[in-house]
Amino acid sequence: MMSQRERYLKTIAFESVDRIPLVEWGVREATMNAWIEQGYPKGVSTVEYFHLDDATTGVPISTFLYPRFEERVLEQTEEYKIWIDNLGATRKDFLKDATPGFVTRSWLRFPVEGRSDFLAIKKRYDAQEPARYPEDWTIAAEKINQKDAVTHLVIPYLFWTVRDWMGFENLCMAFYDQQALVEEMFEFLTDFCIETLKRGMDKVRVDMVELKEDMAYKHAPMISPAMFRRFMAPHYRRLIDFLRSYGTRIVYVDCDGYPGGLIPEWIEVGVDGVSPTEIAAGNDPLQLRREYPGFAFWGGVDKRELAKGKADVYNEVMSKIPQMIDKGGFIPHVDHAIPPDVPLQNYTYFRELMEMVASGETPPRV
Repeated sequence: MMSQRERYLKTIAFESVDRIPLVEWGVREATMNAWIEQGYPKGVSTVEYFHLDDATTGVPISTFLYPRFEERVLEQTEEYKIWIDNLGATRKDFLKDATPGFVTRSWLRFPVEGRSDFLAIKKRYDAQEPARYPEDWTIAAEKINQKDAVTHLVIPYLFWTVRDWMGFENLCMAFYDQQALVEEMFEFLTDFCIETLKRGMDKVRVDMVELKEDMAYKHAPMISPAMFRRFMAPHYRRLIDFLRSYGTRIVYVDCDGYPGGLIPEWIEVGVDGVSPTEIAAGNDPLQLRREYPGFAFWGGVDKRELAKGKADVYNEVMSKIPQMIDKGGFIPHVDHAIPPDVPLQNYTYFRELMEMVASGETPPRV
């Protein structure tokens, strides 16, 4: 039997495995609350309850903003509050939250509106900040290295980070109106990531790096392929070359929505795959596999179908998962966070189907 780490790495590398990894998104609060009402036992982990693989372990090196901004309420009524969050953005949030973990926000202002604001926020990205690593890093790294799991480092990267600084619309306009500033910010972030990681990557095995971007929406990316090539590709190459020099096997982009023409650009700069392959955004895993036979995909299971009947769950799995598994480079799971309208009974059935399919069985039709 393969180790969990070996199975995961070989799956993404399109190599033969005894079965695919059985993994899933973390379950958010609103969904877990609904499931507990339906009989899920409190305090039991989803890994244990659904027989999932504990296949990845985090690498606790932080390239996030630090220190965070002090949260401050500017105005509050019975219905909403206007406040500054810990990323420095001014937001308007409704106080009643029927679905905790699935947040709808209204942004009013962002901390970076021009170059002077960028110079100020740079102070929160000190690569030498001790808090970016755990205390006793050598000991912590050795414990990570000994685990039978893929070591997973998360990096909030270019589009993601500058969007948090400027806001989505402002960043999109800056690609036209403030091009020199965008180039300066992206170069700084890449330098910062490399300098931060240089401090400790010689001590820890980093198998997989997730570049958080979220630069696509429904049916289209938020940035054109041409703009990616100009503003982002050189920095991707530089960071990925650095990661490979330390032995990183997998570099993938976390991008919701429909990335479309960005995928060839990612392949060109050395990216290995994308997650979570959202179906509602127009992604078709089988078509994507035909177009990009050597590119890895995670996710691809339509969460909307899991909210329907068992026959719909069966059809969603059997219409594509066995075919994708046969072609390799695919780790199936729900195509984003599981919404609270997915019944526990349906999700349990989904996991049962996945166990059978992963083992090469053909589940009986319901």
